[in-house]
Amino acid sequence: MRAFALAAALVAATALPGERLGIAVPVVAALMLGAVGTALRVSTLRLSFAVLAVALATQAALLDATWVVVLDLAAAWVLAGLAASGLSLQAVTAPVLRLRGAPALVPRPSERHNPALRGAGLGAIVVLPFLLLFLSADAAFAGFASDLPLPSGTSLLGRIAVLAVVLAAALGLGLAARGPSSTGRAFARRRLALAEWAIPLALLDLLFVAFVAVQLAVLFGGHDRVLETTGLTYAEYARSGFWQLLAATTLTFAVVGATLACTQPHGRRERVVLRVLLGGLCGLSFVVLLSALHRLQLYEHAFGLTRLRLLAEAVALWLGVLLVLATAVVLARAARRRVAPAAVLATSLGLLAFSLGDPDERVAERNVDRWLATGRIDLDYLSGLSTDAAPALLRLPNPQRDRATSRIRERVAGDDPWGSANRSRARARELLAEQ
Repeated sequence: MRAFALAAALVAATALPGERLGIAVPVVAALMLGAVGTALRVSTLRLSFAVLAVALATQAALLDATWVVVLDLAAAWVLAGLAASGLSLQAVTAPVLRLRGAPALVPRPSERHNPALRGAGLGAIVVLPFLLLFLSADAAFAGFASDLPLPSGTSLLGRIAVLAVVLAAALGLGLAARGPSSTGRAFARRRLALAEWAIPLALLDLLFVAFVAVQLAVLFGGHDRVLETTGLTYAEYARSGFWQLLAATTLTFAVVGATLACTQPHGRRERVVLRVLLGGLCGLSFVVLLSALHRLQLYEHAFGLTRLRLLAEAVALWLGVLLVLATAVVLARAARRRVAPAAVLATSLGLLAFSLGDPDERVAERNVDRWLATGRIDLDYLSGLSTDAAPALLRLPNPQRDRATSRIRERVAGDDPWGSANRSRARARELLAEQ
């Protein structure tokens, strides 16, 4: 475990600070999970989490869109925590909490080695500020140092910080894998009586029914119906409610979870009532979610696709998958034990599919197609996309093409170091060279 953790820290400190993200990221991720694998009690579920974590980290070598890669890396950390500590709410924090056991990993040196170790530590502390001063004071010395395969003085502190963080994270994951999974302490709670949960659920269902009826009459009724009832344009109406509908769908999960936690139906009749009310709520939430997606598509048709709108589409679809799982929990009690790992796997696979779909390229393709159909395009926005968008933007004729790809040309100017090797930037560099 220590060897993998140290290797991950060294690679990260060498290749990551001050450079663009690339192939070094999945290399570091694989080494960190190697620290987990040496202490892991192997199971199919934990192995699946580990594989998905590496797959998401690999997107840093495939995509240039930083916003997508950041989402992938955050999810990869959560999955690594789940692989190490099991399906627990403490999966994210467990590796940090278990760092208290890190000193036990260090072999205790004999008394004769203590002076040498203390000297080495003090030497590093004393030498570092002088080294930084010399590098900044003498250009010849700095030039000599730059020719060596060593970090520059300006990035040395950053590399030390990266080494410390990655080493701590890898050791924390390994220690979490050694220990038992953390299970929350059970707590007593009062169970609600039939009327206490049936009436609120029934009223909530009625509210959803009324809202869905309005949606069918207004939003799906067409442009004229919207103008008559709201005084807004179709696009303005669509935009005004999308986020609220997503919030409503999200709150549905809280209602379902709280109801299942606080109710204990007695007899077959109460169980049927609970399933009907909660099942109806989930079904109506599907209609609300479809309305949200419909609103978003109308707005995209009017103003084009952006990163935020594409991400919103993906979130809506993800909530739809979770609604399926919630419905399964409501209708089949046996599904409750499996819903948590299923939700984690579905979320991870969905994010991986979203990343593999190359979001920036898709945004560019939609906008280029819209320009071909309508002649409308926002070149300023498209020029800010990552190199992932280059193949689609190169379909534009000049002068639109040059304007849309100006920043991409700057981004791919020159070669990347090995740690920043990236498929998207390499492809963009090759395509632009052919123009």
